[in-house]
Amino acid sequence: MFQSAKLCNGVSDLFERVSIASHVQSGRFRLISSPISFLLLLASTHSVCAFGSQLQESGEPITLAHALALALERSPQLAAFSWDIRAAEARILQAKLVPNPEISYDGEDFTRAGVRSATESMQNTLVLSQLIELGGKRSSRVWEAQFDRRAAEWDYQVKRLEVLKSTTLAFIEVLSGQRKVLLAEENVQLTERGIPVTQKRVEAGKASNVELIRTNTEAATARIGLTEARHDLEAARANLAAQWGAKKATFPSVTGNLEQLRPIPSLESLKAKLQANPELAKWTTERQKREATLSVARAEGHLDLTINAGPRLLGASRADMTLVAGFSVPLPLWNRNQGKIAEAEANVAKTSDERATAEAGAYAELNEAYQTLGRAAEEVRILRDTVLPGAKSAVDQITEGYATGRFSQLDVLDAQRSYIETRTQYVRALSDFQKAAAQIDALTAGPAELLPNGPVSTTYPGKGKSRGK
Repeated sequence: MFQSAKLCNGVSDLFERVSIASHVQSGRFRLISSPISFLLLLASTHSVCAFGSQLQESGEPITLAHALALALERSPQLAAFSWDIRAAEARILQAKLVPNPEISYDGEDFTRAGVRSATESMQNTLVLSQLIELGGKRSSRVWEAQFDRRAAEWDYQVKRLEVLKSTTLAFIEVLSGQRKVLLAEENVQLTERGIPVTQKRVEAGKASNVELIRTNTEAATARIGLTEARHDLEAARANLAAQWGAKKATFPSVTGNLEQLRPIPSLESLKAKLQANPELAKWTTERQKREATLSVARAEGHLDLTINAGPRLLGASRADMTLVAGFSVPLPLWNRNQGKIAEAEANVAKTSDERATAEAGAYAELNEAYQTLGRAAEEVRILRDTVLPGAKSAVDQITEGYATGRFSQLDVLDAQRSYIETRTQYVRALSDFQKAAAQIDALTAGPAELLPNGPVSTTYPGKGKSRGK
């Protein structure tokens, strides 16, 4: 587990380099309807570390704000990016360095005929050489390394949005899973409610044992559904905890308002905000980085000059000393770095196509999420206003009529199944709406909306009571 202070310092250091400005607004934030934007705001004001450093999984229900702060503070994926930034800065430092000088020694005429000893005939030369880079090689390397660091910062922004989106989707999955468990519990109560009624009819000779078997089977099926819902919830809770690196979920539940639906903006207004997505905004920096790489390749095609100088001692006498100097230049006969230059030019040229591909994918993803948002909103409205009240009324009336013999048991079971399926469909539609909203927020990186985050409502249309959680 990461230490809060250490990680917050790293995140703070990253934020200082971030070139995306979030729109800051005052007031309370809607946590379900605009989760990604909410954390963008926290990040821009540096409050997420102050908030997240005090958050622990303390056995209390957690909110979306809590989950997102934990993900930002403890996510192993994000923690690795602080090292990427440091590595990029190290590359800048290395690019600024000049080549090291070289020192060499030459000894000549060890044994020459007619002399008494080797020391009288030897020529000792000590040479200091320095490579002088020409063609702007060092400045081009620094330029490339600086854009490499900017690209790493954009990669952090992309990954941060991915973490926030995945955490939000995992949170919504837990929230809807809790609702499904409540539904499954009520389904068990609904089906078991018919057992005493059927038992009395069988004892009175008004129904056969087959009807009692059917009722018990329906109740057993509902209990199986409850078991499945509980296991699915546990899997969703574990997945949410994994977003901040936890191996298991220690929080008992999550709190949020699954039924809080925001107004749907126009598709054109969302497309206009799409360029704020780091996945698209990073391509300007990516092109500049590739152009810098091309500049390095072209600079490497220029010749470098190596100069050397040093003393030469003739024979054994130190008085016989002279100074030698020279230079060397490679002959550009075959290798003029033309291969790397062509490769760099091709990489620059394909940037436009890659950006167009990314934009097309983003527009397609936005359109798909928008259509899901509209479909889910309409489905929620119809189910809430028409279908669910009618299904609940039908169950009540048919159940009462069965006790007096006006309806058959098959009518009761069919009405119960219809009501159960409709309520499950309602929760699924709510979940689809919130997930689509989270995906749109991640794509557009828009500002947070100033709407309150109400308590969790477990009131179903047609149900006579509500509970807060």
